[in-house]
Amino acid sequence: MSRYSPPAFACRLFQTVLPVSYRGALLGDLIEEYNLHAEATSPSAARRWFWGQACRSIPFIIGSSLRNGDWLISVSTAVGVYAVMGTLKLAADFMIAKLFAPEPTAFVVLAPIVFLAFTSIGGCAAARIRFGTAVFLALFVMITVAVQIIAKACTIPVPWWYEFGFLTLGPLSVLLTPAAFGVLKPNSNESAT
Repeated sequence: MSRYSPPAFACRLFQTVLPVSYRGALLGDLIEEYNLHAEATSPSAARRWFWGQACRSIPFIIGSSLRNGDWLISVSTAVGVYAVMGTLKLAADFMIAKLFAPEPTAFVVLAPIVFLAFTSIGGCAAARIRFGTAVFLALFVMITVAVQIIAKACTIPVPWWYEFGFLTLGPLSVLLTPAAFGVLKPNSNESAT
């Protein structure tokens, strides 16, 4: 039906944050508007427009879900996922420390890999369990990393970009991994049709 395809990753981001009851209609309208822009201007201008809509709309959509009062269940679900994720990360850190105890630089190399793996898995689990949970999980991850940076939890001297990488890539992996892999909470309305 449509001659032009909107950016797939932007569509997945929208699907991640849009409430299930409005997802099909809002995304369908946005794709229809994208096709009109692509025909009127160019596909590249329409892609820029689509990304602009995503960047402007997603914070509003998240804020709207917070105002609806649905956030308390999402926060409690995020706390549960965070607790499991943190426990598994501590166990992995313990194993790394035991296996590579004489070599602290190995821990500096392996820590980001383990951290990003657990934040990505946690983000996918949170997005799969409940809409909006990944946003709160990303916030918890960011706060935890910031507190650890301020408290100088890393005793090995590392450059500023190492800590900044944890502070930015951790929350981003929580949010972007579910969108990249299309991990969404199943929609009971869609499966009935």
